[in-house]
Amino acid sequence: AVLNLSKNASQAEINERHRSLSLVFHPDKQTDENLKEVATKEFLEIQKAYQVLSDPFLRQVYDTLGSEGLAIQWPPTLRLQTQEKVSVLFITKHILMAGKVVDILNDYASRLARRRLNQIMVAKGKVHCSIDASPLFDPQFASTSRSVTARLQERVQATRSISQNLTYTIEKKLNDNTIFSFTGQTSPGKSKGALLTFLGTVRHQFSPRLNVLATLTFAYPYPTRFEVNYEATGNIVNFKTALSPLLLNSFPPVMLSFSRQLFRSKPQRAKFDLNLTQNPSLSLFYISPPTLNIHKEEDSLPQLGPPTTLGIKYVAFERAYGVVFDRILPTLVAETSMTLLELSIRLKASIQLGFAGALYSLGAHWSSESLEAGTTLILNPTALLLQFDFSYLEQQLSLPIILSTQYFPLLALGTALIPSAAALLVYRFFVIPHRRARRYAHIQAAKKAFEEDSDSRRERNAVESLLKDAVKKQVRHETEAEGLIIQEATYGVAETELGEGKDGLSLDVTIPLQAIVRKSQLHISGGISKVAAAALQGFSDPAPFASKALYIHYLFRGRMHYAEIPDYLPVVLPLSEHLVN
Repeated sequence: AVLNLSKNASQAEINERHRSLSLVFHPDKQTDENLKEVATKEFLEIQKAYQVLSDPFLRQVYDTLGSEGLAIQWPPTLRLQTQEKVSVLFITKHILMAGKVVDILNDYASRLARRRLNQIMVAKGKVHCSIDASPLFDPQFASTSRSVTARLQERVQATRSISQNLTYTIEKKLNDNTIFSFTGQTSPGKSKGALLTFLGTVRHQFSPRLNVLATLTFAYPYPTRFEVNYEATGNIVNFKTALSPLLLNSFPPVMLSFSRQLFRSKPQRAKFDLNLTQNPSLSLFYISPPTLNIHKEEDSLPQLGPPTTLGIKYVAFERAYGVVFDRILPTLVAETSMTLLELSIRLKASIQLGFAGALYSLGAHWSSESLEAGTTLILNPTALLLQFDFSYLEQQLSLPIILSTQYFPLLALGTALIPSAAALLVYRFFVIPHRRARRYAHIQAAKKAFEEDSDSRRERNAVESLLKDAVKKQVRHETEAEGLIIQEATYGVAETELGEGKDGLSLDVTIPLQAIVRKSQLHISGGISKVAAAALQGFSDPAPFASKALYIHYLFRGRMHYAEIPDYLPVVLPLSEHLVN
């Protein structure tokens, strides 16, 4: 990008471009100390780019992985491999880099679910309370009162708590590979009291691929649960079992899960689950993990910048389809979810079709730095359940509420529509105005920072001073040949990106563009966004958080042309479609 050459450029073209730029920016040709400092910086960048493009191996690294690939310490033996083997390795490395997308999605979907391993000790609490609220909506509820208020009071009094569970865990990191946790949990007993159970868990990371977890329950019959996780390239194996020293004659339950990446360059996976317990089951799933659809014009992951007004610019989709054999009878399962990254909201829907009927599920989940909230609606032939989940700094509250003990689609429809309508009203009258105000404040701060960046402005002016003499000669030559002459060129925020806030976030790049005209042609194959990031002479990025465009007025064959070129498209001049009538 520094030399402004295409991927297919020959060594002769690389040498010619390197020679011409070296003559312009050679420090020994400068007498002004300020210009000499800028020229030295540009000259070193040119030499570095020339060394990369002149080395076949490094050139292949740069063409495949970009500048990130040059920062990797590649083993010396890799240079001895064939080009085909090297390409396969680069593609694999590229997939691993793309895995950062999944990490970002997981971070937005559940920020607080991640373990804070950097803390000395973590305390986690969870309260689970199941409530039977079916009398409130039961049309056949037997009431002895005639008054509406009294009947409502009877329904409320009939509402009861089914079960309560409290779990509290203290987790301590013993070393870089071992974590110990101690858990106390209560559960309803046969009498009115509650049972208190203690568990101790040790998790050890034997290698980056293998970790083992063991949990001992300090209560009769003292079962110990074991879990082994193994991750290789594209494969994940999970094995679970439980053993008890007092029940050695019985066959222990076994749960085996195997997941494999189906395609080399795509994240889709196949998953196989086998449960050999009292209720054996077998499941096969096709899983498409969270996929962020980035358009060509974005060409990057979501970056820090002004929030969009609606917050729906970055959307990730996840899908899973499969079949579950529960005691031989099959059940078809389909799940899909949509994650709005900017809003940190995840919407999920699923359906299960089996011989016992259909089960429908709708859910929504929101998270912030310290707080999470979610709700799930489940409808099946025998019940309607609404579950609320809240979490604050590792402290969780779960409230499953039974709304009906029979198939009640009308109640399910109302339960889904009323909260959804309330959420839309909050989004329309609170979220959107708040995001619009944040966006305006961010743009104003960016303008102020850009105007006050005197060092960057001074460097651009120095580069233009170095290019002026060469550009004057080139303009005279192009004028005599009636070739390509850049009259005015501006690089700034796209017209539709920031609306009225875009004013002041642009650069005059007339001289830098004219400097790269060759034989009455201008060609920037990678697009301006990549070139600016790589510091093409005289360019800088006035707004890294926004899409930009190049606005060019130029003469060709003595006739005026005008072009507006988004920063993700190659720049090719002249073109007949740019002719101004």
